[in-house]
Amino acid sequence: MKKALLGTTALIAAGFVVGDAYAAQGVKLSLGGRYMGAAGVQAIDDFSATPDPSDQLREYVFKQDVRVYFLGETTLDNGLTVGARVSLRGQTDSKDQIHDVYAYFSGGFGEIRFGDTAEALGQLCYLVPSAAAIFGADSPNFNFSNAGVIGYGATNGTCYGVDGQSTKIVYFSPTFGGFHFAASFTPDNTKDSRNTLRSAATRFMNDTGQNSENLSIAGTFTHDFNGVGLVVGGGATWSFNREQAEADHPGHRQEYNGYAQVSFSGFTVGGAISDRVNVSNSIHNTDALVYGVGVTYNWDAWTVGLGATHGSYDNQAHPLSVATAPVVGTSDDHDVVSLTAAYALGPGIEIDGVVEYDKYRGASDGDTYEGLGFGLGTLINF
Repeated sequence: MKKALLGTTALIAAGFVVGDAYAAQGVKLSLGGRYMGAAGVQAIDDFSATPDPSDQLREYVFKQDVRVYFLGETTLDNGLTVGARVSLRGQTDSKDQIHDVYAYFSGGFGEIRFGDTAEALGQLCYLVPSAAAIFGADSPNFNFSNAGVIGYGATNGTCYGVDGQSTKIVYFSPTFGGFHFAASFTPDNTKDSRNTLRSAATRFMNDTGQNSENLSIAGTFTHDFNGVGLVVGGGATWSFNREQAEADHPGHRQEYNGYAQVSFSGFTVGGAISDRVNVSNSIHNTDALVYGVGVTYNWDAWTVGLGATHGSYDNQAHPLSVATAPVVGTSDDHDVVSLTAAYALGPGIEIDGVVEYDKYRGASDGDTYEGLGFGLGTLINF
């Protein structure tokens, strides 16, 4: 499944095209968004740890994830498209109600975006195939595993990125011969920046744990060979300055990913891999390697799929361990197998289902987790 790609552009391009550019009708505002909701239950929730954490966990859960966006766009007489997008979380969020916000300029030169949005690696990213838009073995929007109670996280993912929605500049190339690429630069892990009455206008360089001077590149090749579709690509992000006390410096953060998919006669077969280096802000050598494969089949309004991922997480500290410090040289393992299905009720509306098996093995303390979950949800695009 392809991550949402809204390749558009930003302020730097304006200097090349202002001149006589003019839009007689001005900027037009449009509104859109999407709703995701799901209910899940854990049929098996088995921990080896003592005391058993399952005694403190519900066996079912309801989840929602909602986005609403405002898009203002116009095309100037010289062909340049200019716009701005603001995406809001549709639910109350104590940390940040705005998900992303950016301006863009696009034309024959490609696209440039400036603002709070994902880095190049995250913009051009395909996951392990899944029939469902909201469930899957790779980076799902919703999952029902409690593996994170004892270890690294509740699921595996191949498309996380380093700096999230931090303020950055992103360039998207035109497509030529089926290939296009993107590149982005992020000064630091801050967003929604504005002027301040006090403190430094250009920010300090000692924000502990922050990844700064981040460069990301990614490329994708797509082609149809007489009914057989091919997608292949990947990306990389490097943080050249991790702001940390030198004695505790875990090393600069890096991330690499790759993917490939082949589609034919209703089938899609593919895989993805991610290698994250120095994930932790405080623990040395906490690297993460995740890879997986999947297949889907579509007929009429139905799609079914089966996917599996394996995650290997080095030198993890476990929340339930008496000694939370990791044992150097150990590696936790997390396996996810996901059977998914989707039924298209209409354009932009689908019902999704999942049966998911998880197994997590903690190397440093021997704790294990095994779970079997079921989920049913919906995606509504508007």
